[in-house]
Order: sequence, then structure tokens, then C-alpha cells
Amino acid sequence: MKKFSYKQIISFLFIIVLAFFFLGSLFMPDKDFSESENRSLQEAPSFSLGKYMEGRFEKKLENYVNDQFLLRDKLIKVKSAVDLMSGKVESNGVYKCKDNYLMEKLNAPEAHFKNTLKALKFFRRTNSDLNMYFLLAPNAANIYADKLPMTVTMSDQNKHMDDFFNEIIKYGYNGIDVRDKFDAEKNSTQLFYRTDHHWTSNGAYIAYKLAVQKMDLSKAVEYNGYAVKKDFKGTLYSKSGFVNGLDDEIKIFLPENSKKYNNSVIYYADTKKKTTKFYELDNLKKKDAYTVFGGSNHPIYTIQTPCDSKKNLLILKDSYANSLIPFLSQHYRRIVVVDPRYFYGDIKDIIDSNGIDDVLFLYNANTFFQDNSLEMMLR
Repeated sequence: MKKFSYKQIISFLFIIVLAFFFLGSLFMPDKDFSESENRSLQEAPSFSLGKYMEGRFEKKLENYVNDQFLLRDKLIKVKSAVDLMSGKVESNGVYKCKDNYLMEKLNAPEAHFKNTLKALKFFRRTNSDLNMYFLLAPNAANIYADKLPMTVTMSDQNKHMDDFFNEIIKYGYNGIDVRDKFDAEKNSTQLFYRTDHHWTSNGAYIAYKLAVQKMDLSKAVEYNGYAVKKDFKGTLYSKSGFVNGLDDEIKIFLPENSKKYNNSVIYYADTKKKTTKFYELDNLKKKDAYTVFGGSNHPIYTIQTPCDSKKNLLILKDSYANSLIPFLSQHYRRIVVVDPRYFYGDIKDIIDSNGIDDVLFLYNANTFFQDNSLEMMLR
């Protein structure tokens, strides 16, 4: 009888917990952005017969339930703590690695990636008068593979990157591959944050100097780095819940001769904000301090510079570009920056109205192989 009563109590408590999370998730207002993961959250999907038949509705509904789950961030941390105590080295796609590094799982290209390749081919063919460059950056688990736990096997990112570069060269793109440079510098320079998925400003500066050579621009400008934050805890720290013993340092880079650099004017179309500052230093106090680079991911913004060049550049990018863009301001009169994940306009209108000469695609491989927003925009 006592055993039966115990089961009844457990069952009753279980139902209460389920009801709490179900009703809480149902009535709590949805969030559109996760500061801890630095990404947009899935909104409630609209139903249509076409979406249902293609399976897109079910996928979006599943993502919506996962993203809007009550107390999601706190439960992730609890799960990570339990995983650590049981000896696991992975949490929510993040691995606890040597030298206090947290690294994301490396992703292989998804099935829809072939459509992105077709879109790139189409875009090149319909804009044959422009110079086009593609900087595809490796991720930390690629360059620092020796720091991964011995039991972890990742997707072969180098093979996927090699295949991609070989393919786009056929279309007429100029590939910018930073892997050799990174391999040469990785033991002397911190190229990626320990707690965040982005490359550091040091990594971006090395990539910039290689891009200058590949894009046949004027000589790379010399910059000096200045530490502006020494206790940065990034997206991987928050996403995984792993307690890391070593914080990160954020640097900003300023040119040795900063007169022309400081006279650039940046206009953000979404917020109608105009500024001369490449770095939003007030954002160093926020949860996502990486937004010191440009504030956040804007759909489109324009940089007008006082430099001597008459050329105009279009950058199609993810957030890796945010810390590299200030360097390029020394080489172009105008730079138009578009993030295809948030931009829904006509890219051809942008090219024509801004007199674009060069196009630079700048992505990290993990994001690029999984995302389909670029394909949708280019078509």
C-alpha cells in the first residue's frame, strides 16, 4: 500500500511539473532573441498546406517549442552541470577542450547547400563585370583540433572547405583561404576566443592582411591592438553552461595614422543611426560584448570613407565580418554591408545604386554550410 501511494505521489508531482512548463511556455510572451546564444529565436510558425506537405511547418514548430521553452537558459546550465559530474565533455553542441577552450561541433554541409552553390554560380554569371572574392573562415575546432578531447571525432571541415573553394573558382570567384596563415600563427597568437564562437580581433587582422593581397588592394595598413575588456564570457560559455576557468580579452585595433579613419561615416538603415564610430564601447557592459564591433547584426549599413580610393565594395557576410570590416575602410570610398540572414531587399538594386566594383563574401564555415539565407537572397 505504501509503495502504491509513493507511486501516486511521484505521478502527481510529474503531472504538476509538466503542467507548469506547458502552461508557462504557453502563456509567457515569446522572445525574439537569445542574448546568451547570440541568435534569433524561432517565432510561432504560420500554417499553410504547402508548408505542411513539404515538412517545413513541423520543423519550424519543433524549433519554436525548443526555443520558447520556459526557463530554457537555466535548464541548459543545470543539464551541463549534471553532464560534467558524469564525465561528459559535450553540452548543447559545445565541447570542453584543453587550455580552457570551448569549441563548437563542426558541421558538414546540409542537403540544401547544393542550392547555395547554384545561386553563387547564377550570381556570378549575372554580375560578370564585378570582381568577386570569397573569404571562408575555418572554425576553432579545425585550427585547434589538437585541443579537442581524444574521444571526439569531428566532421572533416578541411575537405568540405577544399571542395567549396575548388567549386567556386570554376565559377570565377577568387578564394581567400586563411587556413595556412592561421596554422602558422596559432601557437603564437590567440586566433579564436576561448568562450565564444567568433575569431578574435587578432584573427580578423591576419585575415585582413591576406585579403588585401588577394584583392589586389593598396598595402595593408598597420594597426595597433588595445585591450578594452578582459573578462569576456561569450556565446559558447552561455550556450553550454560549462564553467570556464579563464575569461577572454577583447581588443580593438586602431591604425597608426587614424586621421582619415576617424572621419568615416557609418549609416545604419534599420535604426536610422549615423555615427563615426566603428566600435560601440558602451556595449562592452552588455551580455554579448562582441557587439562592440558594429553594435549588432544589421540587415544593411553603409560606410562612407575619406580615403583616396574611388572603388566601392559590397560585403555579404555573417557576424565574423564585424571585427574585420573596420580594416577595409582604408581601401574603399564606400562599403555597403549586407547580412543575408536579415536582409529581404533586392541585392541587384544595391549593386546598381551604389556603383559597386568589388563583392566580398565573408563567412565562417560552420554558419555557411548550414545556412540557406544567402541562396534565397542571391536568387
